[in-house]
Amino acid sequence: MHYAVSDIHGCYDLYLDLLKRISFSESDTLFFLGDAADRGPDGIDVMKDLMRRPNVVCLLGNHEDMFRQAARGWGAKLTWNQGLEWNLSFRNWTERNGGDVTWEAWLALPEDERKELLAWMDGLPLYCETVVNGRAFLLAHAGVGTYRREKKLSSCDPFDFIWERMDYDRVYYKNKLLVTGHTPTGLIDPAYMGRILQRNNHIAIDCGAVFRGTLGCLCMETLEEIYVSNRE
Repeated sequence: MHYAVSDIHGCYDLYLDLLKRISFSESDTLFFLGDAADRGPDGIDVMKDLMRRPNVVCLLGNHEDMFRQAARGWGAKLTWNQGLEWNLSFRNWTERNGGDVTWEAWLALPEDERKELLAWMDGLPLYCETVVNGRAFLLAHAGVGTYRREKKLSSCDPFDFIWERMDYDRVYYKNKLLVTGHTPTGLIDPAYMGRILQRNNHIAIDCGAVFRGTLGCLCMETLEEIYVSNRE
C-alpha cells in the first residue's frame, strides 16, 4: 500500500503510532511531505528514522529548508552583512517557527551525524508525481504556488512548493489529485479541525499534529483517512 503523511513536527511518538496503525511494512511506501521537525520535541529522531527507511519518499518542507540554512551558516566565516542576514534568519527560525528545540538537539549530535542529516536535507526533492491504483497524484509540501496551466513544474521557484499558500476552493488539476501539507486543515476550514480535507481534487493532510494532537494519513489506493491521536 501507499500512504501520505505530512507535518509531523517532532511528534515522534505519534509518528511511530501511525506506522503501527497502518502496519507499515517493507512492501509499503510512505510519502512524507515535509516538516519533520520544529515545534515538537523530537524532530531529530523523526528525521533520522525517515532517512533510514528505503521505502519512505521524503519531500522538502519549509522547516527543513530553514534548518539547513541555519546549519550551513553556523560556524562559517561570514562577512558582517552576511552574518547579520544569517542572524535574522536564524532568529526567525528559532523564535518564530519553533526551531529552537531542533537546533539544541542538532548541536548535541556527533559531527558525522550532523553532516549526514544535512546531506539528507540537501537531497530532498520539491515535489513528486506518481500513479497509484490508476490514479495520478502530485505531492508537494505547500502545493504548486503560482500555478498556471502553461507553466511547467520544473520552472517553478522552490518558494512555490514549500511556502506559498494554496486556494483550496480552486481546481488546479482535473486529471490528478494534488496532495499537500503545510497549512493545518483547521485554518482552511474550521469544520476540518484535526481532519484531512478532500475538496476540488485537492487533499490537504496537515491535521496540525503538534497543535491538535492528531496526525492524519492518507491511503492512496483507497483515499481512506487514518488518524492517530495522543488523546487516545
